[in-house]
Amino acid sequence: MPATETPDYHSTYEAAMQNAENRVFHLLHSLEWQLHTEKKTGCIWSMRCNVMDNYIFRYEGRIPNRTCAEVSAMIHPQGLHRNKWDSQSAGVRVVEEISHDTSVILHKTKGRMMGLISPRETLDLCRFAYDPVDGSRSVVMVSVEHEKSPKTAGVVRAQTFPTLLMINPLGDGVKITSIVQGDMYLQGIPQSIVDSLMPKGILNFFDDLVKYADKDDTKVCLNRNLTGWCGAHLEN
Repeated sequence: MPATETPDYHSTYEAAMQNAENRVFHLLHSLEWQLHTEKKTGCIWSMRCNVMDNYIFRYEGRIPNRTCAEVSAMIHPQGLHRNKWDSQSAGVRVVEEISHDTSVILHKTKGRMMGLISPRETLDLCRFAYDPVDGSRSVVMVSVEHEKSPKTAGVVRAQTFPTLLMINPLGDGVKITSIVQGDMYLQGIPQSIVDSLMPKGILNFFDDLVKYADKDDTKVCLNRNLTGWCGAHLEN
């Protein structure tokens, strides 16, 4: 390839996303999930991955007295709320909007365990979907490469395997379902600790969200266009 040319990442994105979508929706209906952690705010199930030597986790929880539109505005990286409640985040940046429902997004996380785990980042292809019938939203994510977001010196580039987040109406609130599998590239740390970090991080993420949504003074602006959920922000 001549030095003046740049890689055409777009040619691989559609195939990567289709594979990711097939994977997460297959996992969603699997019968192999085993209860891992049960809390008042939500539960986590786990499953040993038959491809990678790690675990896949599934979270289910409920956010009362909120609509799908409100919760999606709190979660979406282009919204005004994510940096107000996500205690593990060190920043989220949209690298490129590929289409009306798909973006490449850089997610950064803070260091943990008093610096034992250094800051990390993932570069993810994210496809957002909206169902106009019931107002539900979903996003599927998978790691990709992009010329505009090279690896950051001193920051570990972790791997996001196919991941799903679903926001569905449930009574007077919202049901959250998420499937998460990742590789944090932790070396020199006992495997038992490594295996416990992912579910703890998932629970912390959703506990932060539930607490923020439960505040009486949390006012959500539904007048903002969000990739993939554009046009859906005033409904449900």
